[in-house]
Amino acid sequence: MNSKLKILKYTCIAFMSFLLVFSCNIPEDPEFYEPFVPSEVENPETISQIIIAREDFSIMESAMRLIEESGSVKIISELNVPGSSTVFVPNDEVFQAWLDMNGIDDLALLDVALIERVILNHILEGEFNSSNLVSGLTHSRALVGERGSEKNVSMYIDVSNGGVTVNAEASVITADVEANNGVIHVVNNVIELPVLLDFSVMVPSLTTFYDAVQYADTARDADGNGPNLMAKLIDSEAALTLLMPNNDAFTDLLVEQGVSNLTDLDPWFVADVISTQLINIAAISSQEMIDIGGPFALPASNNELLQIDPINLTVSDPNSRTANFIPGLIDITAVNGFVHTIDKVLLPMPTP
Repeated sequence: MNSKLKILKYTCIAFMSFLLVFSCNIPEDPEFYEPFVPSEVENPETISQIIIAREDFSIMESAMRLIEESGSVKIISELNVPGSSTVFVPNDEVFQAWLDMNGIDDLALLDVALIERVILNHILEGEFNSSNLVSGLTHSRALVGERGSEKNVSMYIDVSNGGVTVNAEASVITADVEANNGVIHVVNNVIELPVLLDFSVMVPSLTTFYDAVQYADTARDADGNGPNLMAKLIDSEAALTLLMPNNDAFTDLLVEQGVSNLTDLDPWFVADVISTQLINIAAISSQEMIDIGGPFALPASNNELLQIDPINLTVSDPNSRTANFIPGLIDITAVNGFVHTIDKVLLPMPTP
């Protein structure tokens, strides 16, 4: 398709040929669903055509057809026109294993909005060959939030080990399947929609937070009950704001407490610390903080009052300890809220 576009500049004949090819693939009415039949895709060029033509992508194709017919995105049509997209495609074996693991017998029985979000979580805007991908946060086309104020779901790409891993769970097993409107990378896992805690596994500078949550959840009261922090942070139906200290912040905390390891601390203290980083009344983006117009107070999940200054990008705990929001690591978007990374661990008031 790209070569025809170049010839288009010079010859009227090529222009007419382009129109003929284009009209055979995309209906004029954007609301009309035109099915693609694999046997009719003889020379696949676009992302949609390649997915449909390959027998081992049939489940991905089925999901895309459901979205095309009933979802809010004409995904097959969009990935069949000139553009620039990167699509991570699980093959049928991988996709079927994911369906089985989640007890899904038939894709068609799922809410189309959920299917749409899952599939869009495999798509990046822009064409990125494996050699162009770099380690760091980006975002997929999946959206979360109220209509009109949706945010793109965050994604973490890791190329540090020579390959490409997405969200610490899906590795590219076949890279750079070229299309004329982007590129496909085949992955060995379905890319799950991330929850808040997932980013403490994905992002190397945040992994101590995950260790802290795990250790905090070992705490038990006289009745054998624990804080269940992990359950709260992975609840996909929640709407939370998590101020996540980075690894260096936890290292500083250990020095302050005069210990060498998290496990040297009382797990109930660690649980209270984690609860001080969590705001469970709403999922609040940095822009929403700025829109408030000045410093304001919010209760943490353990009712400790946090003072947030969105102008200077700081947050203070009840002990007047002030942490800075870390640029580039704020507004990390999960399906259950936002992560804003900070450079100091916020502490609860000491117990009398």
